Amino acid sequence: MLERNTFLFKIYHFFWRFKPLEVLMIVYFYHVTKSYTFAAAVFAIFNICYALAKIPCGLISDKIGRKPVLIISNFFLTAAFLCLGFAGQFEIKYLLYLFSIFWALSEAMAVGTVDALIYETSQSLGQSDKFYLIYSKSMFFSQAGCAFGSFWAMIVTYAFPLQFVAWLSVFPPAMQLIISYFFVEPNIKKEKTSLSLKDTLSALKQFKYNKNLLFYAITDIHFSALGDISHRLESAYFKLFASDWIISFARTLKHLCGMAGCVFVTHLRRFSKAHVYFGSIISNVFVRTLALIFNNICTPFIHAFINFFYTTALTTQTEIMQEKYLPQYRATSQSLIQFIKGIYMALLIFFLGIFADFYGIYFAMIALLILRLIGFVLVYSFRKFA
Repeated sequence: MLERNTFLFKIYHFFWRFKPLEVLMIVYFYHVTKSYTFAAAVFAIFNICYALAKIPCGLISDKIGRKPVLIISNFFLTAAFLCLGFAGQFEIKYLLYLFSIFWALSEAMAVGTVDALIYETSQSLGQSDKFYLIYSKSMFFSQAGCAFGSFWAMIVTYAFPLQFVAWLSVFPPAMQLIISYFFVEPNIKKEKTSLSLKDTLSALKQFKYNKNLLFYAITDIHFSALGDISHRLESAYFKLFASDWIISFARTLKHLCGMAGCVFVTHLRRFSKAHVYFGSIISNVFVRTLALIFNNICTPFIHAFINFFYTTALTTQTEIMQEKYLPQYRATSQSLIQFIKGIYMALLIFFLGIFADFYGIYFAMIALLILRLIGFVLVYSFRKFA
């Protein structure tokens, strides 16, 4: 029965990322709110709610199990995208804020829980050393879902308004909800935990005594937060020189590159995980710099290569972190990281929205690149912990 999970992970990840509106979400928010500041506030609210909910959601996941949490998560996700559709239909910007709250609760439950479920499934099957294969295959389907969603956005926006794409995006969460009922809970023996502050502090102590874990956690918070923000803002930047369907086409290519990265990551096992991880981040920044230098219709297509290095970095980083977490606090540990990342992202994306209103979206993207370069200086300074 447990082998069924490895198949379901692929389908689940496909629908998790098959959101046709996601490629143009910032454009959709701007259409409803008429302001980059208000549009960025939707993402800021998401990240604040996500951060506040992440630790209790991680504790609940470690306490009651992965499957029940995923089912509840997908109820919230379906409700979120219904709010998104109605917000554009009736031009009620406050429904966007309700969308962001429901979406945040869903992601707070799912992120960490899914990774833990994959790792514990591989443990139960006696394939802990093959975790990266199961994870990379799931990521392949995640990128395939993104590519397929972007492709549909390209087709639909060529002939129909964005509102139609918003309603189309309600279907995938409903499919996730159905799939989550068929997961099998792994039989992993863990020390009994309770929903208390003491358990949160116990999970937090890992980072105090394991400097290597702390180093990777801080690195992940900084670079993944900047990557997520860039991913959400880039379509608004691309609107300076491309139409909606061209942006969707470029995003489709981007996720096809991500699929290629998932396949290629299995050939990188000859190198150390640290070298693959940081090499991927460096390559990612090089591509982003090149895209900003061009600053024309070529930029969205240069950006497409980012996802190749994103998937190689994410797969390696996830494996590194899962190996370092204490088993009884696996989801809680990741929740602590996501909590800090959520606050960090909320502050950054809100101020970048204000910055974009004053100076333009192009300079906001340059600011993100500068923050990445600052991160590199810090990583190099503390590289002994890698």
